[in-house]
Amino acid sequence: MIWETLAPLVGKLVDDHTEAEWRRLFEKWDGHLWHDATPPNEKTSVLMIDANAVTTDGTPDLDALRELLKEHVQATVSDLYLVSLFPYAATPTDTRVDPRIRLAEDLGHVKHEFDLMYDVTPDVYNESQFDLLKETDSFLERLAQGATKLRVHVQSFRGMPEDRIRTVLSLWHTVLHHYKPNAQLVLAYEGDLDVSTYFDVADAICHFDLASHTLLAFAQGDAGRLTDWAKRIEAPPEGKTYFNFLSIQERDPFEKNLIEPSADMLLAAHSILLSFQGIPSVDYRTLLGVTTPVDRDTLVQELKTDPYRLNVFSGVLGQLNVRRTHPAFSPYASQTFKSVDKRLFTVERTGGGETLVMHTNVSDEPVQVKQSGVNLFTGEPVDEIELAPYGYVWVRQG
Repeated sequence: MIWETLAPLVGKLVDDHTEAEWRRLFEKWDGHLWHDATPPNEKTSVLMIDANAVTTDGTPDLDALRELLKEHVQATVSDLYLVSLFPYAATPTDTRVDPRIRLAEDLGHVKHEFDLMYDVTPDVYNESQFDLLKETDSFLERLAQGATKLRVHVQSFRGMPEDRIRTVLSLWHTVLHHYKPNAQLVLAYEGDLDVSTYFDVADAICHFDLASHTLLAFAQGDAGRLTDWAKRIEAPPEGKTYFNFLSIQERDPFEKNLIEPSADMLLAAHSILLSFQGIPSVDYRTLLGVTTPVDRDTLVQELKTDPYRLNVFSGVLGQLNVRRTHPAFSPYASQTFKSVDKRLFTVERTGGGETLVMHTNVSDEPVQVKQSGVNLFTGEPVDEIELAPYGYVWVRQG
């Protein structure tokens, strides 16, 4: 039983529960029918989306969301990062149904078509309020509701010392891998803390700085600072990686911080995002061009008729479709950053017997780049390329 492994960790924390209560907790979850995840690979990509984003007759509809994504993105995107899902609000007609039962039913189809990611946000305001057993039960419930990735924000542990936070994370990391060995604990932290020191209690760590450095590169038409920052990124230990994004639920969509963002600029930014070592996450607000809940049929129609939104939508999915066919894009494949031209962000990825080089022009000027190989988007051999303003190219060497 897992309790024997966890008992020393629980003993380090303030916990008023008895050993019998802890054993009953794990006996309950030992009886659940667990389904493990597939380890992340080059096919792994995450779509961050509000669980209430799609409506029917003005009401959030998880089934309508599932149908929309199944039809338009399932062939490309592997994971849904469902935010605003917990606590689950049942519809008025479900008053006699336990919300947890209704949630399990509503997620039933979704978790068979996508891997799922949720947030874990302890509802506490100081350490004395932190109920370790209750929060561990909540953590396991999310795992049981189909999660293959759970994101924990360090700042959720209000008022707790760092050593205690680390012990809680170690406990949850152990629990997660006991029930789903290939699942991922994703750690988020916004601040100056050296989060790389947390790799022993997490599987992936969020790169909050990527968005701000990418934004600055486009604002200045100069990738120098972005490249310098990227060169300082510490290589993760074996089997660990980063979680990369341009937008996250705590922040505005990336494009809201750009002056007159064009579709070309957004696609160039996503070329940078998808070039980095790690698990990439795309924001639904950018991909679908929405910021508030929208009717499913209206959304589909607008995606077809709005050229800007269609270009962003098809362009990002096109990048993801290329990415998923090359093992050098594995979250664990190595990366090297090169200073070729101040207007270019250039990264080399190596893995699975291939080497890829990605160049992205962050300026409004055309740039000549010498690069031999095969263009991954066209399949044509290249030697010298002229990148248009905000153009990008991914090349397989050899």
